[in-house]
Amino acid sequence: MSKSLSNTKWNIQAHQDSPSDSGLSSEVLRNRGLKEAEIEKFLTPDYQSDLADPMLLPDMNKAIKRIKSAVDKNQKIVIYGDYDIDGITACALLMDFLQSIGANVSIYIPDRFEEGYGLNSSALQEIKDSGNDLVVTVDCGVTSIDESAYAHKIGLDLIITDHHDPPDKIPKECIALINPKLKNSRYPFDQLAGVGVAFSLVRAYMAKYPKSLDTGQEKWLLDLVALGTVCDVVPLVGENRVLSSYGLRVLRKTKRVGLVELARSSGVEISKTDESDLGFRFGPRLNAAGRLEHAKAALNLLISKDAKESVKLADKLNELNQDRQALTQEIYAQADKQAKKQSQNLILVLSDSSWNSGVVGIVASRITEKHHKPAIVIHDDGKIAKGSARSWGGFSIIDAIRSCDDILQKYGGHDFAAGVTLLSENIELFTHKINQYALKNIDIESMLPTIDIDLSFDKISPGLSYVKDLEQLRPYGNSNSQPVFASEFELVELRHIGQHQNHLKFRLKVPASIYDGIAFSSAHKWPDLKIGQSYKFAYYINENVWQNIAKPQLEIIDISTI
Repeated sequence: MSKSLSNTKWNIQAHQDSPSDSGLSSEVLRNRGLKEAEIEKFLTPDYQSDLADPMLLPDMNKAIKRIKSAVDKNQKIVIYGDYDIDGITACALLMDFLQSIGANVSIYIPDRFEEGYGLNSSALQEIKDSGNDLVVTVDCGVTSIDESAYAHKIGLDLIITDHHDPPDKIPKECIALINPKLKNSRYPFDQLAGVGVAFSLVRAYMAKYPKSLDTGQEKWLLDLVALGTVCDVVPLVGENRVLSSYGLRVLRKTKRVGLVELARSSGVEISKTDESDLGFRFGPRLNAAGRLEHAKAALNLLISKDAKESVKLADKLNELNQDRQALTQEIYAQADKQAKKQSQNLILVLSDSSWNSGVVGIVASRITEKHHKPAIVIHDDGKIAKGSARSWGGFSIIDAIRSCDDILQKYGGHDFAAGVTLLSENIELFTHKINQYALKNIDIESMLPTIDIDLSFDKISPGLSYVKDLEQLRPYGNSNSQPVFASEFELVELRHIGQHQNHLKFRLKVPASIYDGIAFSSAHKWPDLKIGQSYKFAYYINENVWQNIAKPQLEIIDISTI
């Protein structure tokens, strides 16, 4: 019986002697439960046939009629968004579209530190006092019952577009509430990002009023859809797979000078951008503005039409991201100390008055990854405590938070990530209540660190043909992870590489072939490996290009004895 050298459970989906002739990508999807017809559809996403009729979304007809009326009457429209990347891409997308059809439109994004997430009545009053007639929200609003009523009271028309889980009571006093997760939604796909819902509004408008723009012009908005969808970590299956696949194609030839400069400052060649660039390079830089200052710098970059301005904004976001990284590391170290003292808790609730509320979500993610438990990291100012939650192991963090709603001021989110606001005096009670819920609802077995291995082979020679075949599965992301394989190799060479010597470089042998392997940030993980001994390796199959020569490279995730 093989045993992981890092005490990680290997969940092997299937074992074969060697790959079959049907192709690795098809085998992976088959083992993930897809049927033959579903496999073909998955591998060939189609923009025309795979997106449902947007009029199936609740209140869509009401929304586009009101927007059309505002455009015809030259009424002032405000797009009200969130300060994260899903929100700002949705704002930029809707503004781009509304301006192209002649609307008088502006954008309002609340300040994370002064106003917090979502609609607030003071902002709505300010918008009304500035002579605006209509507010269209993106990526927020489904929980804003009081704010919706206030907008109605002051004579401000409100259209809400959102994708977050709706509470039992939803806003009633608005022109329209568009959310694929509402109980009355007939839309067949309910996992759209906020920017995906905003794009559905655009598609519906063009279907209803086809003379608004030339047919197909909306596809140029897909670069923003891909950016927001990938970075919001929604499942990259179904319509999200279609939107992100086509969106990446558009992004590689984008006309947005801001995205071109963002790629430059991120060290990415825009024509070769992939989903990992969005998630690990573009996303952190765009989010850094709203985490440390105000999101307007990121928004302005996305909507900029001036090359010089874009250079300055992209460089500023790069600097803010460096500051964010340093701050995150500092807070993580402090939060980790607290987490170690809460080892008895199934859900870690960590708080401090000095922590920046803009980065607590990132810290929560890192805490969950290290401790293999859901975590809620809170900035506590002594009166009001605001935190970000991240889940682990398939446990629904929003359900856990909802079980404590009697002591919460505000909350929202979904199964894997959520936000919460409560009185500082209730943090201890909240910790107790949410852990009582966890005791009854967490499956301890599911909390163990695991690696899902798609296929384990006795014999495999991972050539470039496999790399090419697996490309069909991209873009990778939530619910469509990069396939993991497992095979036996003899370890013939091992050395430390990188500026800090924290990566491992392998030479691995099977009969008649030797392969390069690399394990990032793993110098500490397997201290007892012996040259000349055979092990079972869990790995990704990637391509490495050096001096214009392409070779397969195995990215090592874990190692076990045989």
